[in-house]
Amino acid sequence: MTALEPTEEDLIFKRVLQRLSKTPYACSSLSQLSTRPANFVFRGVLAQPIHTQDGAAGTIIIKHSTDPHASYQAFEESLLNALARFTALDIATSIVITTPRLCLFDRETDIQVLEDFTGTDGFKWVLYSANADKLLPQPSPALIGRQLGSWLRSFHEWTSAPEQAALRAQMWQNDPMRKVKYGYTYGSFLPVLENYPELLDGYRETLETIRDAIAKEFEKSSTESGDSWGLVHGDFWTGNILIPTTPWREPPVADETNKLFIIDWEFAQFGHRSYDLGQIVGDLYERKVFNDNAAGISTMEGVINGYGKLSDEMAFRTAIYVGVHLIGWYKRRPQKVIPPEIIVAGLTIGRDFIIKGWEKDRKFFEGSGLASLFVVNDRGVTKS
Repeated sequence: MTALEPTEEDLIFKRVLQRLSKTPYACSSLSQLSTRPANFVFRGVLAQPIHTQDGAAGTIIIKHSTDPHASYQAFEESLLNALARFTALDIATSIVITTPRLCLFDRETDIQVLEDFTGTDGFKWVLYSANADKLLPQPSPALIGRQLGSWLRSFHEWTSAPEQAALRAQMWQNDPMRKVKYGYTYGSFLPVLENYPELLDGYRETLETIRDAIAKEFEKSSTESGDSWGLVHGDFWTGNILIPTTPWREPPVADETNKLFIIDWEFAQFGHRSYDLGQIVGDLYERKVFNDNAAGISTMEGVINGYGKLSDEMAFRTAIYVGVHLIGWYKRRPQKVIPPEIIVAGLTIGRDFIIKGWEKDRKFFEGSGLASLFVVNDRGVTKS
């Protein structure tokens, strides 16, 4: 689908404003936050502030799709409404993690109105910013990672509970997003490696076997769940985690709490838990691999520790996903020139993670950057 012309975008603005004008979420203006073909995200300034549990709100987030075949918003609606009943297990922390409240979903026009978390920025941009030491003084990055891991484990276990069987069955029908997820991950790593034939010498057959086996899993029924299967966020990385733009205090100021916000649930689907854990670990690790930037490593270790004890199957599957994520960096890579030797070295690490994860080579991983996946005890604390 081609991008809209500027005049068409003006019509989208007018259409959204007009549709909301007769609701409590009427806006005086819109500003576009992001866009991709047929999908728009706006921040709307409310004509009249609304009352929320945290006080008055003057802005909202609006998502709108112009694709007549889009169905993900209906699935996102179901999950966001269910998440309103979800409470993560308390691990005695000063950090509270929140998901957006869905205020309105107009099915006729595919317009969503969501709670706006003002005064925040993506965790990625704060963690890797030039003044990260002031915004996130040590040991805050590790503590944040630990709480994110604990929250993710609680979310996965909650969605796998018998009480969520109907939700799982409904989300399993979100087939378009499963196809997109596969296309961006397991369906794309071999085409990337084909740009460097030497990386496939002696490995192609095994990699094709891995790709084909996991492709079949994307057809798995929600009734075949198992310990490692359930609902996943589907795009769990530091860009979809919001953090306040004010300096982080640990412990927080009296009578206050530190807050994190998990956003963008449109990729939520039935899948393997390693899709989420592997993506956040891979996201934090790729900066070390391709940019020699270790700022996210303590957060990565915190995530793994917070998630807790992993079965061998989950640990190896997570390592495989990290390998796929590292290779996927090639398509996400920045426009600036990266030395060829750095690219090849990083893709080699990704390839080896996939192969060794499939072979269940624990000794290899215990000497790698993913060692923590294989050395967590029953309480989720890395063994020394």
